[in-house]
Amino acid sequence: MTQIHHNKNLVALICSAALLTSSITYAHNEQSGTLMELSLEDLLDLTVSSASGIEETLRDAPAAMVIITAKDIKQRGYTSIDEVILDLPGFDSTVTNGNGGVITYQRGYRTPLTQRTLMLVNGIVDNHLWYHEATLSKNYPLSNIERIEVLYGPVGAVYGPNAFLGIINLVTSNAKDRYKNDDFFTVNVQSGSYDTQSVDLTAGGNHKKLTYNLSAKYYSSDEADIDDLAPWGFVSNELLSNRDIWGPVIYDTALSANCDADGCPHSSKYNDFGSYHDPQREWGVLADVTFKNLTLGIIEWDMRHGWGPQYPHDRAQPAAQWYRTSEQFYLRHAGSLQDKVQVDTMLLSRKSNNGGYWVEAFPGSTALTGPEVVSTLTISHWRTSNKSWLFKQDYEFDYSEQLKISGGIKFEDKELTKAYDACGYFAETFCSSDTPETAGDGVALNTDSTINIQPDTLSQMPDENLASLTDRGAYIQAIWNINNWRINAGLRHDKNSLYGSTTNPRASAIYFLSNQSTVKLLYGTAFQEPAPIQLWGGWSGRAANPNLKPEKAENFEVIYMYQQDNWLHDLSLFTARYDDVIKEEAENAGKRSTYGLEYRGKFEFSNFMTDAANITGYLYYTYTKSKSSVSYDHELGTWVGDGIENCHEIAQEHTLSYDPCSNLDTELGDISPHKINVGINVPVSDQFNVNLRANWIASKPLYLRNALRAKHRENDAYLTVDANISYQFESFKVAFKVKNLFDEIYYHSGAEAAASGDDFEQRSQGWANSLIPQPKRSFMVTVSMQF
Repeated sequence: MTQIHHNKNLVALICSAALLTSSITYAHNEQSGTLMELSLEDLLDLTVSSASGIEETLRDAPAAMVIITAKDIKQRGYTSIDEVILDLPGFDSTVTNGNGGVITYQRGYRTPLTQRTLMLVNGIVDNHLWYHEATLSKNYPLSNIERIEVLYGPVGAVYGPNAFLGIINLVTSNAKDRYKNDDFFTVNVQSGSYDTQSVDLTAGGNHKKLTYNLSAKYYSSDEADIDDLAPWGFVSNELLSNRDIWGPVIYDTALSANCDADGCPHSSKYNDFGSYHDPQREWGVLADVTFKNLTLGIIEWDMRHGWGPQYPHDRAQPAAQWYRTSEQFYLRHAGSLQDKVQVDTMLLSRKSNNGGYWVEAFPGSTALTGPEVVSTLTISHWRTSNKSWLFKQDYEFDYSEQLKISGGIKFEDKELTKAYDACGYFAETFCSSDTPETAGDGVALNTDSTINIQPDTLSQMPDENLASLTDRGAYIQAIWNINNWRINAGLRHDKNSLYGSTTNPRASAIYFLSNQSTVKLLYGTAFQEPAPIQLWGGWSGRAANPNLKPEKAENFEVIYMYQQDNWLHDLSLFTARYDDVIKEEAENAGKRSTYGLEYRGKFEFSNFMTDAANITGYLYYTYTKSKSSVSYDHELGTWVGDGIENCHEIAQEHTLSYDPCSNLDTELGDISPHKINVGINVPVSDQFNVNLRANWIASKPLYLRNALRAKHRENDAYLTVDANISYQFESFKVAFKVKNLFDEIYYHSGAEAAASGDDFEQRSQGWANSLIPQPKRSFMVTVSMQF
């Protein structure tokens, strides 16, 4: 990082801190005698449902949590769930600007995708069936979100599979609670940089025994162009248009007579290959209709992306469009047995699909230009198709004022794709439209005059490439309120037809020291199912492993919450152990351990401006250390350490200065040791509001597999500041948002193996960029109207 960059960073930090400090200090000095005295109940009596699967106050919840309210969403100018994630403590995020939105690692557990955090919508799991990924992008409408509950730590005793690191639960507003015998309609229209256009609307009504809620969103953007990103040598129009590398993909001689000017470059969805295009189109719908105690609902979204800067441009064309879809229909009934036991029954049908185009130049040499360049080229179409049926029933029994018992059962039947259905790729890859004679026909060399485009995959997945699985689960939980204690103990047993049974306990003890102070002692466990993409989804160049075992998590945590007159302090100390870790490669590879500290502060002061609402804000600090029993030896080009199956062979074949079968206890990487998130909201008047947020991420070692780790490179520290200014007049509101206010040049850590390296004078070393350049300053205007 240059000295100029350091100075710019320092100026931005000083400006942000000065504004925050001066605003709070001025309010305190001018009106210290009239500061709003916030009771603990004002902030802690907020009802949450994610921690125990039942409604309880935040103070009673046996978990570390951050709650983002509808008011927070509006004041901060959030228009998508990925923006929310970047402001949270305890998350290390990589925005790829490619397929899948933001990849985020909760509490120091680095993964190839966001697979270990459970994504819920009103308590319904919405992780992808095949990836197990929580899709955190522009796909969810936020206009009808009442709150977002973010929970930290494993909750396998309540939710079963995949509640491994924590939970993100989107809770929508219910017209029954907000409106009486009336209908409403709200629309938010957004327009901004990169030709970004979006509409997010909400409608609802409550009429006697019938209630309906609907929110929907459409998002379209060209996304940041190369000139709008921080510089990175493998993100380059020169590479994308290099005929020596890409040959007939961008100049097909067999077709050139039809278009002399450019030689007919091949294309995907009207975007020609050979130059940078990163289009993004998404939509989502959350809707339900309730009659008496019966609810019919839908959760559906569709996202279509280019690949952006996620992969080096000497290997992949970003304009190849990829899609991911989710469709859920559910029927829910809330009732009771003899007015003593509350019963919630749900029947749910679900589909999760993904696929699209992939355009590849597999390097056979290190040369970038000239006759020594060797590339094996493909233009391929990929697809998976997955569905499930779920029956779930939860119970609550208030045995007495002191004792509540809850529990539930679950049965789920899944039909999942095994191998990727990939056509136009190498012959050994499964393709539903292939015949023995056409297998592998789509592969070409960079020196060929033409590339043979193969048919797309069939619309229906062949039975031979489908696997049927069943999941059964049951849990029981008891909550005792004894004097100043609240004790929670639970146990869950799950059985999967593929990998067998697992049992996960949980226990917590909450002690209320006073009306202002609370101490929580937590113990939790969870397990993570191996994702089908790693069980069976391998392709040429990456093996799958049907023998993968579930990962296991065990977490100990102490939480202290203290309410001052104008501050809520919430501090966590935690340590976690993980066994049978599954890396980006499909293998169980040893153990990880994580320990850390999270401070979640929230404040509210009387405003120094007359007749304006209170000044509010938050201050988060995160310290995280994550260790791995395995490491990557860059000289040998292989993984080593306790948990690697062939470590004894490595020891026999090489003379090493360490034992390749020992617990190497090395830092995992991609996890920043220190993170600070701060935000302040200053109402200037009843109509005018200013919101500022800053995120500082300390420098961090890169992932063990990252090619730059061998050079002892780190991802440099950076500071970003976002602002949102809004003005409201009756039912009309306009907001102006600036992201990356000080135009910071910064990078996120690479995804997956992140093995590209940074030697830009030759071909990249691996398939994922070691660093991912981030966008510079951008703008958005939002106009909101309520009818």
